[in-house]
Amino acid sequence: MTSRLTDRLAGKTEPEPLWAEGVPDHLDVPIREWLYEVLRTYDMATPVAVRLKLPSKILKSRDPYAELATLDDPKNPMLRVEVIDATLGCVEQALLGASWHHLQTAAGFARQLEGILREGDSAFTVSEDGSRLERRMDEALRASYDKAVDAGASRTETAADHLRVAFTEAYGIKPDPSAAYSRAIKAVEAVANPFFLPNAPEPTLGKVRAHLDQGRHKYEMVVADKTGAPADTEAVFAMVSLLWHGQRDRHEGGPTSAPVTQEAAETAVHTAAILVHWISSGSIRKK
Repeated sequence: MTSRLTDRLAGKTEPEPLWAEGVPDHLDVPIREWLYEVLRTYDMATPVAVRLKLPSKILKSRDPYAELATLDDPKNPMLRVEVIDATLGCVEQALLGASWHHLQTAAGFARQLEGILREGDSAFTVSEDGSRLERRMDEALRASYDKAVDAGASRTETAADHLRVAFTEAYGIKPDPSAAYSRAIKAVEAVANPFFLPNAPEPTLGKVRAHLDQGRHKYEMVVADKTGAPADTEAVFAMVSLLWHGQRDRHEGGPTSAPVTQEAAETAVHTAAILVHWISSGSIRKK
């Protein structure tokens, strides 16, 4: 996101707020032109309309590509965002097994879209694989998440897969906080269970927490404490406890049962990313 010359001359350093809903007016034309070109190039009018269950009059029109590229609904400002997302997904599906040249062309379209969204301060970004839209996150948090995925993949691909799904569920254009939280826990279990409970027949994050509570003297961190000795694992225990106790929709009917909020899901995903990274990279070790 590039600041204006007048803002820089005035010494303004705060970034502009992101446009969090729909396609704002200043992005209308570039988004419309991008959509039309991609829909026409890959003949995506029918797949996109079917995926979004749009009225048949769109496909019956003289130019379905133009109809989709300019589609707006005052009652649903996210409709055009959903068209963009569906277009990316349908192109990705259509190109499964395609040649390198066709894949590179599609990747170029995805990069072009990401440039438009970034320069226009949109709250949405193109996913790393170019197959969907996601909500934009702070770059430092994104870097932390990427490191966790890489570290998790080095230990077990399952952890990386769970983190990717958790991220998508939390930051997709239609977030599912409950699913994101559940996947975040599974990502931690994928690396924590074999590390802390290698012989347990049915390990869970709750059992990992109990094990750390009773046997925290068996582990240490690679970072030093204030005395210069290896730090204890109190921070690990605290984060595992936070994740475990925070999933208030795990069981129904209890006095503290409650739906998982969006904020809680995002916090859970990033807490899980830290734990996966620490466990997978050797930041926690046995004494």
